[in-house]
Amino acid sequence: MYRLLIVDETMEQCEATKALLRWGVYGISSVITATSYVEAVDKAMDLNPHVVLVNVRLGNHQGWELVEHLRSIGLKAAYCMLSDDNDPDLIRESMRSGAQDFLLRPLQSREMRAFLERNLACCPKDKSGSASEDDEVDPVLGVAYSSLSKITNKIILVVRSNYRSPQTLISIAENLNMSSKYIGRVFLKDTGIKFSEYLMAYRMLEAKRLIVSSQEKISAIAGMVGYVQLNNFYIHFKNYFGVSPSALRNFNFPQASAELPSGETHERPI
Repeated sequence: MYRLLIVDETMEQCEATKALLRWGVYGISSVITATSYVEAVDKAMDLNPHVVLVNVRLGNHQGWELVEHLRSIGLKAAYCMLSDDNDPDLIRESMRSGAQDFLLRPLQSREMRAFLERNLACCPKDKSGSASEDDEVDPVLGVAYSSLSKITNKIILVVRSNYRSPQTLISIAENLNMSSKYIGRVFLKDTGIKFSEYLMAYRMLEAKRLIVSSQEKISAIAGMVGYVQLNNFYIHFKNYFGVSPSALRNFNFPQASAELPSGETHERPI
């Protein structure tokens, strides 16, 4: 069965959209509503909807910003923007963010049906009628997200979307309106490691991916994964993988060493 998230500026608008179709005909068993950007992110992280209908304007945010954010944290859904304004710039930004369609108000049931028929086939149904987390395996822990608590999944989603920026349990807890000590205990119980260890490991895996898939300077990659101090990056990388970033790159791109001007090396600065 599928889940639908409707995001609009008022509950009246949400209810109007909710009343547009008999959603159950399309296998949608749950219709969720949100009236702000923050509430939408929270409910999306909790309930993992298959279809998301978003107003192009959400208070101080644009709807396409929400779509972009949800996609960046790994929410695989069919996205449709809803608008009173046929503005080419809004349509362009919506499509760029990853939305599959852009529907104008007043909403037409036939257009919504067409959107669902085009996109629901690409959304995997839950194996049961109950809400479930994605069965994707976490790259750090090696376990399915469905085996972890909702709190731990929320923390991991924050890391995945913001690992380039400074991250602390305190700041995450404030956003979740919870105690940092409590969510830290839950995370440790679920994963067997501390939040700081998970964050470092995730950054290391992202750094490795960039080192073996690009020719970016290693100093630039360190900054891209959230490190301000280059030496700290080298130390963490060597401890985690057993080789230096330069050695890993030379193993994957041996020709790179031969192309260096005479006297230059890939060794890290001291």
